[in-house]
Amino acid sequence: MPTSYKNLLAQLSPSHTGYQLNRPAANRQKFEELVAWIDAHLDQTITLNDLLQQSGLSMYELTTQFMLNTKLLPLQFIKALRKYKADLEQINQPSVDNTYALFDPRNTPH
Repeated sequence: MPTSYKNLLAQLSPSHTGYQLNRPAANRQKFEELVAWIDAHLDQTITLNDLLQQSGLSMYELTTQFMLNTKLLPLQFIKALRKYKADLEQINQPSVDNTYALFDPRNTPH
């Protein structure tokens, strides 16, 4: 899994607190594949129908997997992942002041 949503899942996952849940392995694998698909298509509109079609899970199974693994409903997870990635991008962007300081001739070593 790419780092961004892997970190977010680690923060949201009930297993992170030591709480172990019974999860059918096939559904867990479908969930992980779906999260990778979501991450790859995060810049596009993603609907519940897209998630159902992509995962092959029923609405109940889809919702259950998201609640077990993230404590969020599917669309809430997508919103949280988008915010998480936007926050990471903002942190990694140099501010205008810092960028200007790099090119300010007064900041050259003597």
